[in-house]
Amino acid sequence: MRKAYQQATGGLIGLALSAGCGGSSALPSGSEPATAQQVEQSIQLSLERLQALHIVYVGRLVLDLPAEATACYGLPCPGSEGAYNAERARQAPRLERLAKLAEAAAGDPYLAQHDKSEAAAAIDALAALQVIQVTGLVETKPANNPSCYNLPCGSDIAAADRENAARVSQVFGIVSAAKAGGL
Repeated sequence: MRKAYQQATGGLIGLALSAGCGGSSALPSGSEPATAQQVEQSIQLSLERLQALHIVYVGRLVLDLPAEATACYGLPCPGSEGAYNAERARQAPRLERLAKLAEAAAGDPYLAQHDKSEAAAAIDALAALQVIQVTGLVETKPANNPSCYNLPCGSDIAAADRENAARVSQVFGIVSAAKAGGL
């Protein structure tokens, strides 16, 4: 039951800062339709690719279904399995494209620079793509330093702010690439 729930919800995932390893697709590339198992495998692979990036926290795959279809603890309710599976099959390639774009943005040194104060706008923009639920930016917190009375030193705060601003820039880069690519 737990594994089925994690597959249905996507679990709680962190997208990370390092460049991903570029996964392969679990979906068939031809005109043949994907099986439910291939769709689930593709979703899981894409989420794992995103997890390896550590940029934002993701709740689950966004499904465009009526609330009654998933009112059974996040799983498809009896009678709505067909619509549930069809919606997951529709979203799987979108999620795969988003993972690919996120990996590219994570390694792009030429992204437009943003400030960490723009984090909420970046999260809202990514969530507006309607692929994944985004719950927040992964933030670096400055460590306490004994040299600064066990408080973060100014240099530690500045370094954390730079890392957080880089993540905001990456999120905006993902969103820009997704919009340009028709995602």
